[in-house]
Amino acid sequence: MTQRPGLWLRRHRHLFAFAWAVLWVCRVEAQVTRDRSPHRAGSTVHGGARLHWLAWGTKGPAVVLLPGYSLTAHVFDDIGPLLAVDHRVIALTPRGFGESDAPDSSAYTVPTLVEDLHAVFDSLGIERAAVAGHSLSGTVAAEFALRYPGRVTHLVLLDSYPYFAAAGGDSVANLDPIAVPPFRGDTTYAAAAQYLKRYRYVPWQPAFDSDLRAKPLGAEGARRRALTADYIASQWAAPPDISRLSVPALEVCAVPTVASEYPWLRPSGREYQRAQRFVAEHLRPFSRQLCERFAATVAGGRSVELRGSHYVFFTQPAVTVQTLRGFIGQVGNPIHGVGAKALPLADWRGSLVQQMNSQEYPHRRPARAQAAPRGPG
Repeated sequence: MTQRPGLWLRRHRHLFAFAWAVLWVCRVEAQVTRDRSPHRAGSTVHGGARLHWLAWGTKGPAVVLLPGYSLTAHVFDDIGPLLAVDHRVIALTPRGFGESDAPDSSAYTVPTLVEDLHAVFDSLGIERAAVAGHSLSGTVAAEFALRYPGRVTHLVLLDSYPYFAAAGGDSVANLDPIAVPPFRGDTTYAAAAQYLKRYRYVPWQPAFDSDLRAKPLGAEGARRRALTADYIASQWAAPPDISRLSVPALEVCAVPTVASEYPWLRPSGREYQRAQRFVAEHLRPFSRQLCERFAATVAGGRSVELRGSHYVFFTQPAVTVQTLRGFIGQVGNPIHGVGAKALPLADWRGSLVQQMNSQEYPHRRPARAQAAPRGPG
């Protein structure tokens, strides 16, 4: 029996329900917002599909970014240029989403996506790279590191927990007392953006806009919805054994708050109080349990907490970049933890190494003796 996605998917059920509702609608506004991120775009053909990718920078160690379920490479439009100051950055849209193809004949499974990633490495001449996967794509990143350890310099999971269901995510989800207001009205881009600005992506960033615009609508969107449902099931059915990882690994853990999970609630009234109790008594302790489990499971693994939503690299792009660059080793600053404050993007560009108001969160398991490199499988 396939495990259900659990708390993670339930916490964001309103977003997915709305996103897929958009894909069923044929009408779309003619106006298109210009993508202002300074990237190059290209594609790699593998397994009968054209895989769309974006690239920033040409010099320095390579970093490959993988978006979470239903998202596209454009979600990294804000942090890509910041990392590209001294890295070659590639963001890949998984098959079935955005500007990547979605063949009916494909198997939408983790093994397929791992081999897609391997093909992108080869086509772009990337011998080794740091790989960062958000949410469900963290499973793909971890599986890739297990199958091809010689190709991965560092592994970063962005609020991604392959052991989520086994840790009891469903039991926590069932305690959520707040119902998210459903989307109502005409499904146009303007209405979609307004809904997401209020109920999920707070504060709104340019990357949200680019990601939303990259998704096909109408009948094509409906077809992709049916295909990519297997993607979720595959990731939860056979999670990677992260205790076998032999590459440096970091978990970036989002520490939920009432503001990050329920941004539409005003700090008064019974709903806000119920949300406070749920976050304080259940959601935040469970999130920290997941975070600590990573460092306790992975030899030499590290975890760092950042206050914010599941989309922490959206809402705290500067701190996320600071954390990634510190871990990868290009900046000699410590990795920072709970309480980190994001600077405006303009300030961050002017001072890439500025210290954040934060404290270190040193979850760590002592490293075991270096294991022999593992081959595929």
